[in-house]
Amino acid sequence: MFCHQCGKPLSVGANFCSDCGAPTNSKVFSTHPFNTMFRPRSNRMIAGVCAAIHIRYGWDLTATRILAVLLGVLLFPVGEIAYVVAWLLIPEEAPLVPTPYPGTQQPR
Repeated sequence: MFCHQCGKPLSVGANFCSDCGAPTNSKVFSTHPFNTMFRPRSNRMIAGVCAAIHIRYGWDLTATRILAVLLGVLLFPVGEIAYVVAWLLIPEEAPLVPTPYPGTQQPR
């Protein structure tokens, strides 16, 4: 289950979201919220649009890339425009930044 407010995964039997504090409501949850789509920082060729589709929908990554190339060639310039729009709209994966321990100084 995912939180209807922030989209973070919830543990089974949770009454509130541990991230945003929103109360749980089983009628509002979905198994795959739309806001979980992101362009990964690894395993991407150009901008990560095909990798984002692969992660979101579970499609084969190679088949997704081949389909994107075929759409780009057969539907020129619609395929290219759609790719650029997806590049601009799909957010990039957040970087992994280590959090410092309490009481320690952060590097400058």
